Amino acid sequence: MRVFLALFALVSLLGAHDLVHRVFHSECIAVSFAYADQSDFSYQAYELYAPGETIPYQVGRTDKSSSLCFRPTKQGVWTLKAFGEDGHGAAVEITVDEHLALSGYAQPLYEKFQKIFVGLALIFALFCTLYLYKKRRSK
Repeated sequence: MRVFLALFALVSLLGAHDLVHRVFHSECIAVSFAYADQSDFSYQAYELYAPGETIPYQVGRTDKSSSLCFRPTKQGVWTLKAFGEDGHGAAVEITVDEHLALSGYAQPLYEKFQKIFVGLALIFALFCTLYLYKKRRSK
């Protein structure tokens, strides 16, 4: 009986130092960063804040592909702050619904209206070119 109890205690102690893991196929939100010229943002620091929290839910560095993943635990607006070593950074607000799935995220103003900005710039460039051409012909 003593041998059995000793063996049971030994097995119990070994189990306390085991590291259990699970692999998830979904339920995670992935965020990828890149500079405006599409160069990578790999191995840069980030902080993730849960809704209403001041202590980070997750901290770390982006991976080799400039991405990170997290598994939200509550509904609301999550704030992700990424910092580059050269001083560049971004704060992204990610909205998670009641099913803990992504329901939306805030885009920067330029990304949101990029097509309109490019269209206006092309129209402005066209009128400037026509104006200069007409002005040159009138001389």
